[in-house]
Amino acid sequence: MGGELSHGEVVDLLGAYALDALDPVERQAVDQHLEGCQVCADEIVDHREVAGLLTPGWGKAPDGLWERIAASLEEVPPPLDLAQVRALRANDGARRRGAGAGPRRGIGMGIAAMVAVAAVAMVGFLGVRVADDRRQLRQFALGQHADELQRSANAAQADPEARKVTLVSADGYRNAQAVVLPDGTGYLVRSNLPALAKERTYQLWAIEGTSRISIGVLGPEPGIVPFKMDAAAVSALAITDETAGGVTSTSRDPVVVGKFV
Repeated sequence: MGGELSHGEVVDLLGAYALDALDPVERQAVDQHLEGCQVCADEIVDHREVAGLLTPGWGKAPDGLWERIAASLEEVPPPLDLAQVRALRANDGARRRGAGAGPRRGIGMGIAAMVAVAAVAMVGFLGVRVADDRRQLRQFALGQHADELQRSANAAQADPEARKVTLVSADGYRNAQAVVLPDGTGYLVRSNLPALAKERTYQLWAIEGTSRISIGVLGPEPGIVPFKMDAAAVSALAITDETAGGVTSTSRDPVVVGKFV
């Protein structure tokens, strides 16, 4: 190539270098530059990471691919026409001598641009795929949790030693059902409470004498909710409408309330 490459010329060749697309003379010149330029060395690492992303490992190979590859390895390759290769190399050398480093820089920039475009497309694809996988895993986890919670609540309701209570509003239109096992593990199993605004929440209270003890923040649309309490001391349960996040004590009238039989 004649002489040491400038930093700008090396930058133009980094994409081709990362793909092993340089001839030995150019590669040696870039190697020499990289020994004293940490910026370019770091960029090579980035290029190679991108090249690795271009071959994702989760894709399934097409049916019959490996058989076709094996069969092609057994075939006799056609004779090489080295005359055409020598002519191309000679023409390329003449162009470079006539135009300096410009054409090679253009080739390097072209390859680097293709790598960059492919990287953007792949990163976008990976981002969508990762987001989709996370969403599916989250939905799966929520589904699994809901199934387990439903089974636990059903088992508690079927337990002959469990205590059951129906909580009712003063006008009789709203109600909720809860079940508590002898160890104090309980479940709010159903209710027809209306949905609250997002800044509000239903809260469950255990009533011991004249005291109200919070045993669960139920959210604005309660479904099946587990809770824990002192089964022996509690005489009733109540649900109030509170600010989101719940409160440590309340003086609000209960939305629904019910005594254990």
